[in-house]
Amino acid sequence: MARRSDHTREELKESVFNAAWTIVAEEGFEALTARRIAKAIGYAPGTIYNLYDSMDDLYLQMNSKTLDLLYDRLSLFARASSKDEAAQNMKKMALDYMHFADENRAFWLMLFNLKVTEHRSDAGWYHDKVERLFLPLEQLLTPFYGDSQIKERKIATRILWSSVHGLCFLQETDKLILMTNQSSIEEMVNILVETFLRGIA
Repeated sequence: MARRSDHTREELKESVFNAAWTIVAEEGFEALTARRIAKAIGYAPGTIYNLYDSMDDLYLQMNSKTLDLLYDRLSLFARASSKDEAAQNMKKMALDYMHFADENRAFWLMLFNLKVTEHRSDAGWYHDKVERLFLPLEQLLTPFYGDSQIKERKIATRILWSSVHGLCFLQETDKLILMTNQSSIEEMVNILVETFLRGIA
């Protein structure tokens, strides 16, 4: 292992990020503290603040990676040549969103549960990534709206997204069983998408 003095700033910053990522993956985001990261990399906690402006800065960087991974997954379903295909791909996208949350549960929960200072003036790049996350679904909704209905399409995208997210949150926090034990999550997603599309037809 290289001596501390042999690590460049970027290498050390990457080590902090990787250690933080491992901690969340293995122990959950609740375990993520500067002291815990410092112990993992063998440095003093103050080192982290020399590399990141704050723990919030590190949290945003980690959430940014999760957003990128999620966007890449959802984009796989974003193309459709007809309304019928778009409807089917919406169902596939919604189910894959849930699969992603289940496969990456700690990071998905961190993305939506952790309180971070997202409204600071230098976080515009983060808001851009959040907005980008809606694009795959909005692309599928495009055939259902006229060219002049941009606002309506964007609102519809966020309504459908929020509805699917609600089901997903109930599932990932083990609350869905309290709501229903009569339907599978796949059935619920299919009915949700079909009912939504009938409503905007």
